[in-house]
Amino acid sequence: MDHPAVQQVVTFAMPHSKLGEEVAAAVVLREGAEAVPGAIRDFAAGRLAGFKVPRKVVILDEIPKGPTGKLRRIGLADQLGLGG
Repeated sequence: MDHPAVQQVVTFAMPHSKLGEEVAAAVVLREGAEAVPGAIRDFAAGRLAGFKVPRKVVILDEIPKGPTGKLRRIGLADQLGLGG
């Protein structure tokens, strides 16, 4: 969330063939801001331990929410076509 272009972010588990799961992130950019997934990942890598850095960053217009209005992370990989 510290990246100047990021308005909203949620991390979630993405299937991995050997590790079981790895970290991914869904990001919504601030209005008028521009950023590419690689730049956001590099930004995170400078601030987080290696195992916490998302292996995949997906930029979305809106992060899906559940019935209670909370950001949905369970099943997000499948919903975004990142499932195993």
